[in-house]
Amino acid sequence: MILVIGLGITGQSILRFLEHKKISCIAFDTRKDIDIAQLKSNFLNIDFYTINIPNHIANKITKIVLSPGLSLNSSWLLPFKDKGIPIIGDIEIFAKNTNKPIISITGSNGKSTVTTLVTKVLLEAGYKVAMGGNIGVPALDLLVDKQNHDVFVLELSSFQLETTYSLHSTSATVLNICEDHMDRYDSLSGYQQAKMKILNNADLVVLPAEASFYQLKNYKNILLFGSKKNNQYLFIDNKKIMPIKDMALQGEHHLLNALATIALTSQFNIPLVAYAKVFKRFTGLEHRTQLVAIKNGTTWINDSKGTNVGATLSAIKSLAMQGKNVLLIAGGVSKEANFLPLKDTIEKYCKEVILFGRDADLIYQIINNKNSLITKVDTLDKAVKLAKNKAKFGDTVLFSPACASFDQFKNYIKRGEEFVKLVELVNV
Repeated sequence: MILVIGLGITGQSILRFLEHKKISCIAFDTRKDIDIAQLKSNFLNIDFYTINIPNHIANKITKIVLSPGLSLNSSWLLPFKDKGIPIIGDIEIFAKNTNKPIISITGSNGKSTVTTLVTKVLLEAGYKVAMGGNIGVPALDLLVDKQNHDVFVLELSSFQLETTYSLHSTSATVLNICEDHMDRYDSLSGYQQAKMKILNNADLVVLPAEASFYQLKNYKNILLFGSKKNNQYLFIDNKKIMPIKDMALQGEHHLLNALATIALTSQFNIPLVAYAKVFKRFTGLEHRTQLVAIKNGTTWINDSKGTNVGATLSAIKSLAMQGKNVLLIAGGVSKEANFLPLKDTIEKYCKEVILFGRDADLIYQIINNKNSLITKVDTLDKAVKLAKNKAKFGDTVLFSPACASFDQFKNYIKRGEEFVKLVELVNV
């Protein structure tokens, strides 16, 4: 009997897929407040349990499908591990149930943007594409729909990759590695190892040329991106795609995202014009260095998806065009990250910093120095009001929290939406 553990968005997609395949299972969630009545009405033939699994049920389990929000190292999984019961995730099931090409993308930052760009390029080239995983539609829902896809493009998190063993990608990448989710992993190395699993069995391994987190000798077919960046044009196979200045998004990290997209799709028949059209049109994702407004000469940027230090560093550097003109709003749940790398960048580029949320004091102690003006407030509302009073003509107010959102918001999307609303209320 299969036991599905964790009944959030991914867990429910697992139930839908197993039901679609007419595979019987039992569903379990550790939370007390989950709406089991609604789940029972959606899945009439599945038995649901919460808080604890009865012994007579536990003894029947032959396989566990674990949702990515739950750690493989959870102590309550030990009895099952001791019995040698396999523990897999939704991406492992996905890998076992399709023979179509898969492009797999992970990284600490930029993975949603690159996943979206890859999908747009393939669509522009005439492929039937399905995008999902850690972005948009859960991966298994892509297999339940009746469309005949040519290729799947998956954004994958380290959590999903922990329980993935059989993924065979046409091309796969780890875009970058920086400290994140240190509340889940014992070390940066553990987080890195989970990310690197995406490259196992890939036909083409795509990696950033300047990264130091991989061993090239471990992979046979490697394509590096960003090693010889031309200052004027995007190239593929020595053929000009377009002038870099014609890209809708400017800046080093946007250029690297475009180069990664080209490398990941190099296994496919993509006309050069398809790349050019996409890069000229693509203006970015919501909540990722998203332009919200320009009021009284002050630019307001929503980077709520900047949930780790690396993302915020990238955002600051890309926006600091003239001296110390960035006013940074950051804070939330630190996830036990190291905020020290922010200290020098803030001193160099930020005129002021406003910290809010649960771990504002902790972050303040790490990044505070005599040359930076840092203020602490309780809420995002107060942070935006303070930023409005401090910002001058030519300044950029950057909301890039470098933290998780769940102290005050359901997720980074709700947090970003609230920031946008608050900026709309700012008077000129």
